[in-house]
Amino acid sequence: MNALRIMSKLNLLKIRAAQGWNTFLTDEEGDTNFISILVILGIALALAAVFLVFKDQILTWVDENIGDFFNQKGGRS
Repeated sequence: MNALRIMSKLNLLKIRAAQGWNTFLTDEEGDTNFISILVILGIALALAAVFLVFKDQILTWVDENIGDFFNQKGGRS
């Protein structure tokens, strides 16, 4: 009797999971900007890859330019 009750509950859980999955795939409610989020994520990953490849050159360039900026004479007197 207990095994039958457990099997019944498992079947019900399986049916609810299948219904939930189908609802997730077919409903159009919620965020409609999914594609734009994927595009932005792709751009961010591409920028991260570029930074990893050219890290030394980028950091050297930034260090030189910031150093030049702070070593300039002038400003408010």
